[in-house]
Amino acid sequence: MPWSNQSGGGGGGGPWGNRGGNGGGGPWGNGGGGKQPPNLEDLLRRGQDRLRGVMPGGGGGGGGGGSLLGSGKGIAAVGALAVAVWLLTGFYTVAPNQVGIETIFGRYVGSKGEGLRYNFPYPVGAVTKPNVGQVNSIQIGFRSAGGGRTSMRDVPDESLMLTGDENIVDLDFEVQWRVNPLKASDFVFNLQNPEGTIKAIAESAMREVVGRRNIQAILTNEQSSVAQEVKEILQSALDEYGAGVRIEVVQLVSVNPPPEVRPAFIDVNAAQQDADTVQNEAKTYASREVPQARGRAAQIVQAAEAYKTKATADATGQAARFDEVYASYKLAPAVSRERLFLETMEKVLGSVNKVIIDQNGQGPSGAASAGVLPVLPLAEFGARAPGAAQTGAAR
Repeated sequence: MPWSNQSGGGGGGGPWGNRGGNGGGGPWGNGGGGKQPPNLEDLLRRGQDRLRGVMPGGGGGGGGGGSLLGSGKGIAAVGALAVAVWLLTGFYTVAPNQVGIETIFGRYVGSKGEGLRYNFPYPVGAVTKPNVGQVNSIQIGFRSAGGGRTSMRDVPDESLMLTGDENIVDLDFEVQWRVNPLKASDFVFNLQNPEGTIKAIAESAMREVVGRRNIQAILTNEQSSVAQEVKEILQSALDEYGAGVRIEVVQLVSVNPPPEVRPAFIDVNAAQQDADTVQNEAKTYASREVPQARGRAAQIVQAAEAYKTKATADATGQAARFDEVYASYKLAPAVSRERLFLETMEKVLGSVNKVIIDQNGQGPSGAASAGVLPVLPLAEFGARAPGAAQTGAAR
């Protein structure tokens, strides 16, 4: 053949026949002991052998039983490692403001406090961690932009309410609530929509409380009592539902009459405030004047009691003196009459600036007095008489 090896060596083989007696051929055949390119079929066969060694029932030849036993141990080791890793994923952390609610196959098994905890991982177990420290706020009757009250949008469907005296009041209020740490499981399992449920109950409670009061009381002095009563009704209803929610504050943001009649109500409110001011001033005046009047009345009563005591004592003394005089009179009536006459005249004439002259009187010698000259200055004589008497006494 034209492509036969002409070198005299054994074996045929085409134009790329082997040299040096080595069998094989092809353009990449070894020539003179050189390297051959990798055999693709051999590589594929070796890969298939290794894959059969790992898979169950793999292996071939006389060592098939040993390969099957080795592959079973490997699968068990891999499965055990996977189970261990799966179990390790059950560790979780509960923050200070959280409560861990654990379930196994959807059934509640317990609540855990803060710290590192463990529960069976998904899909066997699950953990829900509600935030019990966060205070949530629900706005009813208004909506504020950015969480503040600088720019508020009124919601008339929620804020307009009918009062007990058949008036309408525009009332905006806010409810602040948080999850009860002791009943966190009730919050997780019993409430599907906490915000909507609390809002509906709060609005219903507020309409009930407003419907029992007059509009004037709601606008003036009963706003705090309205908020407190709504809080109690709301908390009671949520406890009956097993909501696991604690109401912190019910705060009235604004209470006004409808815009159409607001000016008239403002005037009425101002008049009511003026009336309260006048009443307070009257009470202040009464609290100041009544004690003073009572003090003056007590003083008058005490003075009357003192006068009564004094008058009684004087009358008693005069009566006792009259009894003594009467007793003396009974013993010597003539002398007593003369004495009484003289004492009476002494009292009557003792303070009178008079000079009495007895025209028919007798002198020292028993002769009749010739009288007194009319020109005698009796007034000056009477005025000087006390002094003269004192001088004579001094002599």
